[in-house]
Amino acid sequence: MPTRINKDSFIAAKKLDIYQIISLLPAMPYHEIADIGCAEGALSVPLGKLVYRGNVVSLDPVKKNLTTTRRELKKARLTNVKATLIPDEPILPLKDETLDGAMSAFPFQFFKKPEQTLKDANRCVKKGGWLAVIEWQPEFLEYGPVSKYRVQPAALREKIEKAGFKFYIRHNLSDMAYMMIFSK
Repeated sequence: MPTRINKDSFIAAKKLDIYQIISLLPAMPYHEIADIGCAEGALSVPLGKLVYRGNVVSLDPVKKNLTTTRRELKKARLTNVKATLIPDEPILPLKDETLDGAMSAFPFQFFKKPEQTLKDANRCVKKGGWLAVIEWQPEFLEYGPVSKYRVQPAALREKIEKAGFKFYIRHNLSDMAYMMIFSK
């Protein structure tokens, strides 16, 4: 079980403007996308609707989260989203170069080895694909993880570039969170 996981990260995912996030992603209706660390499926359902001709694989290391995600997917009647357990974090149970894009919200609070998990995402993303990462704003202190677990934007960029991606753009989603998009 992740050691730095924080209930505030689940709350934060629900407080974000999901439609704003979806509008900023370089996703197309036919894309194959992974929601890495899907938690309770806050992003999986909108991603499934966005890629109505493609598929989404929602990945999470916690079985209870996947149960909630499956329930939400059933309510939304989405058949193009599959909730899958990550048994051997940081190894993703996906084949090489099968994804057009990947999304991860708060990976540095959620995963035990976030850098390795995101590096493995690089293995799964096709050339020309993308990775979007949402993280806590370092200055936002009302709730969320303690400062030492927050990732400064410059540090996030450096870590993701070390994983093999190229920086594309940064968006401030709110006072609480920011999103960076990278390409392969």
